[in-house]
Amino acid sequence: MNPRDSVMTRAAIVDAASKLLEDSGPEAVTLRAVGEAAGVSRSAPYRHYADKAALMRALAERTLRQIAGWIRYGAERHQDAWQRVHAGCRAYIDYAVEHPHHYQLVFGDTPIAEPDPSLEEAADDAMAAVGELVAQAQDVDLLRPGPTREIATIVWVLLHGLAALQITGHLHEPRTIDGGEHLADLLDLALEQLRSS
Repeated sequence: MNPRDSVMTRAAIVDAASKLLEDSGPEAVTLRAVGEAAGVSRSAPYRHYADKAALMRALAERTLRQIAGWIRYGAERHQDAWQRVHAGCRAYIDYAVEHPHHYQLVFGDTPIAEPDPSLEEAADDAMAAVGELVAQAQDVDLLRPGPTREIATIVWVLLHGLAALQITGHLHEPRTIDGGEHLADLLDLALEQLRSS
């Protein structure tokens, strides 16, 4: 098989799996269904992925890469350092809310089976994107001083909490502020607590 054709087939399989995951949840992602959705031969998914777990690892890796990309793109659209922090953080939450099945694939209750080096590298890159926001804000004294890694972890916990609660429908009146309308306000308020005094 031509290596270029192999790369294109693999990309088509992952694209089809990604759409099935977001449209219908993880149960819908089977190698047979993915092959049909991708328009490839019935055996093609099995040649590229040993099993469903391997395919889900590929989807998880792609998700983490996309989260990192959304964070960086969100931040890069602004010159003001505080706006960069807010936009990068908001991009993380937006990705999660717009792609809930992808987000829960990575951060849900079921751990990824046998994470490989590529997946670990993607996870490191997503966390690095959060760390970059923190480091840039600390460089201009906008975020409280302290170990960047630890503060980045706090920021990630904050973002994950807001995203997960919004995805699962727990941010709603009258018990809490409505996440559908006030998610950005909650993020602003939380980030303000981390501002340098």
